[in-house]
Amino acid sequence: MKTWTDTRVYANSPWSPPWIIPEAPEDGRWVTEVTFQEPGDYILRAIASDGSLFTNRNVTVTVTPITDLDQGM
Repeated sequence: MKTWTDTRVYANSPWSPPWIIPEAPEDGRWVTEVTFQEPGDYILRAIASDGSLFTNRNVTVTVTPITDLDQGM
């Protein structure tokens, strides 16, 4: 398992000052894009914290190879 936390100053992370709490989307759904180096099954852990309480959930993601159709060919 690899863990990554962005602790740089102004990285907008709860672990880096000054942290700005983002506004929640109207529909309450956050959208995130990620890039993977290789196809395969990955488990991503999402963590939510208000600075006092936190919760986490594991999300399984299956990454498939890019096909010619995916590239618009």
